[in-house]
This record gives sequence, C-alpha cells and structure tokens, in this order.
Amino acid sequence: QRVAPWATHKESPENAAAQIRFALHFIPFYAVISAPFIPNTSAKMLATMNVEDAAWPTDMNEAFDMLPAGHPFRVPENLFVKISDEEREAWKAKFSGTR
Repeated sequence: QRVAPWATHKESPENAAAQIRFALHFIPFYAVISAPFIPNTSAKMLATMNVEDAAWPTDMNEAFDMLPAGHPFRVPENLFVKISDEEREAWKAKFSGTR
C-alpha cells in the first residue's frame, strides 16, 4: 500500500515492475515460513504461485529470486474469510477460559 505501484507505474514503470516482482517473490517465502501456523493456506499460496519447493529458506537472496521471469501463477480466491460478529462472540465465549 505504502509504495503504491499502481501510482508509481505512471512515473516509473521500471520501479513499479520491481515492486511487483518483489511482492510476487515474497508470496512463496511467506508461504514456507507460515506453514507451521497455517498449513492449508500455505499450501494454497504455493500452489497458486506454482512453487513445489517448500524448503525452509537458508539464503535470502535465493529466496527472493526463486521465480524466473515469466513464471506462471494464478490469482487465488480469497485465502481468508471475514469473521462475522456472531462468530467472534461465539469463539470468545468458547475460548475465553471462563464459563
């Protein structure tokens, strides 16, 4: 949001492309490091980005340069659903530790 590549594109298409490229490389990285906490969503992110190597990153330069130019990916459905007020209240009552 802060770097606003959609606005940067008007003045500097090269900078906007670099911003988008970085963001796309960040998706598989985040998928791998978040797998212990959100395994199903992590798998969806990797599948969306057509990445099969889910190895823990040991070299950050490699991790952020793993997608070659032209690497195909697809735009996923929403990965997370909005929690309704009713669900929030029910979960609060269920998991608050008080009865």
